[in-house]
Amino acid sequence: MKKSTLIMIAIVYIASIVVISIFGMKSVVYNEVIPVTKIECLNQSDDKTQVEYDGDIKVISVEYKKPGNAENLTGTMVQLSWRVLPDNASNKKVKFVRNQTSRAEFVKDEAGNEVGLILFTGKVVLNIKIMSTDGTQIFDEIVVWAY
Repeated sequence: MKKSTLIMIAIVYIASIVVISIFGMKSVVYNEVIPVTKIECLNQSDDKTQVEYDGDIKVISVEYKKPGNAENLTGTMVQLSWRVLPDNASNKKVKFVRNQTSRAEFVKDEAGNEVGLILFTGKVVLNIKIMSTDGTQIFDEIVVWAY
């Protein structure tokens, strides 16, 4: 190699060391995925429902009086509320995994997502897992009882 080529390589090498030491190498993460670490059911006792604990499992009970109606929000029903942690999780959507029964109906919105509203058409005990949909398989297990 020529001397001029070696000198040019040395100058570029030294210049790159100086530039990196002054500005540093900054890495930027695009589309960072923050996984769900915990889901918790927030329901509390009120005038229509009673919340108790059976060990670590929350039991929500409601007295069955008449069938629930989604159109005018009458009858026996329970609205589940939940929190997905951390608060900045990338995908906060949940699904409700439960035993199949014809005595309870889970209401869905226009997009087909379940909103946590359960309408009862009879007395029933439901074992429900509020489960993350981001692939982490995190869930909170509850029991909903219409007696």
